[in-house]
Amino acid sequence: MRRRLLRRATSVALVALTLSGCAVTPQAPQVAAVPRKSVSTFELDGRLAASDGQRAANGTVSWTHSPRSDTWTVYSPLGQVVAQLVSTGSGATLLTADGRMRQAADANTILPEMLGVSAPLDGLADWVQAAPRRGARVITLDEAGRPARISDDGWIIDYPEYADTSAESPPRRIDAAWGDTRIRLIIDQWTPRP
Repeated sequence: MRRRLLRRATSVALVALTLSGCAVTPQAPQVAAVPRKSVSTFELDGRLAASDGQRAANGTVSWTHSPRSDTWTVYSPLGQVVAQLVSTGSGATLLTADGRMRQAADANTILPEMLGVSAPLDGLADWVQAAPRRGARVITLDEAGRPARISDDGWIIDYPEYADTSAESPPRRIDAAWGDTRIRLIIDQWTPRP
């Protein structure tokens, strides 16, 4: 009788131990990024520094973006217009301070002449809003749930500073890197347009 009770108790203990090994351990809740809506039309003024390990450029930039066109004006540190790039659905035109004009099928083709480095302009409107586009991956979030680091088509985009502490705040500083290429943009003025 004792043996039977001992076997039964051992069996129950083994079953309980086996089942407890299958129990699901609760995981810490996943922190979700605060949904960010990007605006389709905006104006931006800021300071830009770009380098690719061999060349470097810096100055201030004004950018007007809409679904149909983009206009970038780059100024020297002394405030003189260095170049203006206008891009529309029908092509892009670069006008430099010395009066040279260059046209191309798209802005990505002539951007290196203006900045000294290549950058994916098709994603830049989303980058400056910390709004990850399709295919981009949010790597880390800041304490407000906003993107702190994004990976997008080989680029790593860091957002070390936002304009304020609110969840909807636009970035104040953006650091983008791809290989030896580095771009830093400090946004001094951000104006969304209807």
